[in-house]
This record gives sequence, structure tokens and C-alpha cells, in this order.
Amino acid sequence: MLKSFSDNVIFLDTEFSDLDPTSGELLSLGLVKPSGEELYIEFKYNGVTSEWVKENVLPLMDGQRTTKEQAKEEIINFLGESLPYLVACVSQFDAVYWYKIFGFEKGQNPAYWFPIDFAAMLFAYGLHPESYKDPILLKNLGVDLSKYRRHHALDDARLLRDIYIKFMENGGAMITD
Repeated sequence: MLKSFSDNVIFLDTEFSDLDPTSGELLSLGLVKPSGEELYIEFKYNGVTSEWVKENVLPLMDGQRTTKEQAKEEIINFLGESLPYLVACVSQFDAVYWYKIFGFEKGQNPAYWFPIDFAAMLFAYGLHPESYKDPILLKNLGVDLSKYRRHHALDDARLLRDIYIKFMENGGAMITD
């Protein structure tokens, strides 16, 4: 079993209107604690989205929409005061959109100030950074992909949590046989 620097982690995924962070806006956010406790938020947004988002993300959104200010309060309440490490996969995008909610000022962020990238963890252990979505590897880890909707922020955060736990239990290895 692999031991991480801290057990105070929370799994994050976001969906947004465009990959371009200068014009994109946050559409949804999923947070999952190691215990399985979760928070899902869909944001009020009526602007332009990329064609890819129209086809892959918007059809999965069916919740009540909230403002960034309301979401900020919900997230702060959900995370509490422990300043958890956010774990995200390909975290640079999630980080940009997280900062659009909380800003960069010290003391404003309810989590440690930069996310931990799971794809980089895989790379450090000699695995391709996109192996987290290889169905054969996931099946060998005991992760059933059919339980998750791809490109749904909460399901992606749930999947990341499940993969992370299995990855840590297996000493940082993805089972390939």
C-alpha cells in the first residue's frame, strides 16, 4: 500500500464552457471526500459554449443552477476548515476554474492553494498519464466504468476517488495482467 503525504484530500472535477480559460466559464463542479460524501453544483450560465461541450456536457446537466456566490458558500461549508488538498486529473483546467470562484488572495481559498494532479502521479510511477481512462486497467483494478457518466463533474470526481483509492491500495501500480 502506498502512503500519500496527507490523507486530507478531496477529489475535484469541473466542467466548463470552453477549454480556453480566458473566455470559458464554469458549468458544473463535483467534489467527493474519501468517505464518499459528495457535493455537486451546476452554475447559472447562458453564454456561448464550444460545440464539444454542447454535445458532451450540456446533455448531462439537469440540476438546479446556482450563482458563483451561492456555490462558494456551499463549497466552504462542505470543505470545513481543514484546508484539504484537491486531487484532480489534468488539474490545470480545474485549478483555473476553481480560482474563478475563490480568487488568488491568501485566506480566500478553502482548500490548499494548488491541486494535486493525478495524471502527474501516474507519470511519476511509470504509467502513461492518460492510463486512468484505460478500460482494461480499470477493470483489473476493480473499477466498473459503467457506473459513471463521462464528462459529468460529480461522476468524474467519484471515478477519480475510486481510481485513486485502488491506486494507493496497490502501491501506486495499475494492474495490467
